[in-house]
Amino acid sequence: MGFDFYTEFAVQSRADVDQLTLGSGRYKEILDVSSRALLLSTVRFPDQKGKPDKIDPKDYARSGERNIPSRLKLLVHSSKSFNLAINCSLSQMAVLDLMKRPALDGLPTGSWLLEFPVTLSKPFISRDDIPLYIIDNPVRKDKVFTVPFISPAAWKGNLRWVMMKSNIEPKTDDFDAFASSRFHHTLLFGTEKGLEEIPKGWVRYLDELCPEAAQIYKNKLQEHFQLNEGTLPHIRGMLHFYPAFWNRVDMEVINPHNRQTGAGTIPIHFETVPVGATGVFRLVYVPFYWLNFSDRERISHSLQDLGSVVKGLEELMLTYGFSAKKSSGFGVIKDNWNPSASNITIVGLTDKPGQFGNFKELSCLVECMQKEAVK
Repeated sequence: MGFDFYTEFAVQSRADVDQLTLGSGRYKEILDVSSRALLLSTVRFPDQKGKPDKIDPKDYARSGERNIPSRLKLLVHSSKSFNLAINCSLSQMAVLDLMKRPALDGLPTGSWLLEFPVTLSKPFISRDDIPLYIIDNPVRKDKVFTVPFISPAAWKGNLRWVMMKSNIEPKTDDFDAFASSRFHHTLLFGTEKGLEEIPKGWVRYLDELCPEAAQIYKNKLQEHFQLNEGTLPHIRGMLHFYPAFWNRVDMEVINPHNRQTGAGTIPIHFETVPVGATGVFRLVYVPFYWLNFSDRERISHSLQDLGSVVKGLEELMLTYGFSAKKSSGFGVIKDNWNPSASNITIVGLTDKPGQFGNFKELSCLVECMQKEAVK
């Protein structure tokens, strides 16, 4: 008996591929579906090229034969075994309190929680960094529970990009407004990417987009954080994102065609989170850059931030998308959900959580809160 999982159960024949995906033979003791999917990457039997069936080993492990869905395609797409395993893992996470609503106890006045369920209207695509997998494009999954998810960093990056497009870029003709919006975004999301001796990334892009506003923006940062000239702060933002775990995964294939011959080349298999999959979006805001204001003023600032974030989320989730290939329409959601599963709570303002069933209702709820705060 060996002591390495991959060498002990390495796939070495076509029969091994069949037994592994069906959970029979020498693989019957491997009950975890994700582990069986990982073992498909060990396929090592000889290429059948030149023989009657002409089945390439890796292609067979990915999708089986032409008319019979099998192997990874059987696990993920046809038998739905992977989805059953995902729902079992989600139940385990719920029992361990890993998916409970964030608590606002102890947070300062003006902090708020925004939570609502999301249902995909277009597939979601991401790419995992797992080193061993039978296809090159697995969807990103949690390392422990192997549940597909979108990370907090992905939420943050996508929302920041959308709000930059809608709130900052249109103001290039007004230098002060451009710098003020850019400063506000830094407080919300934290230091921009590329803040180095030689600016890169977003810092360089925004500096070049409106050069006249670059120094105004830097002056605002230095004044707010009381820094010497030439020194810029590295800060965290007031927005704190949580991962969204999806309850389903599927498998797709695209076959690029040669533009000259019109013939297909090599089919590309990739995993997706399909239309109809559900998750929960959670976002917590802590106004630690407004702590020097009174409670009333801090709540006013918090509600202004909430209003701009809600507008950005609506554009992100209904128009732009938050998936890979979002320019092709991937990663958008349905604009309706169960209101009882939603929650908006503001410390120091709301006695009980507000509920909403779509973005229009959420925007109206925020407007009512803003009017109540100025009374």
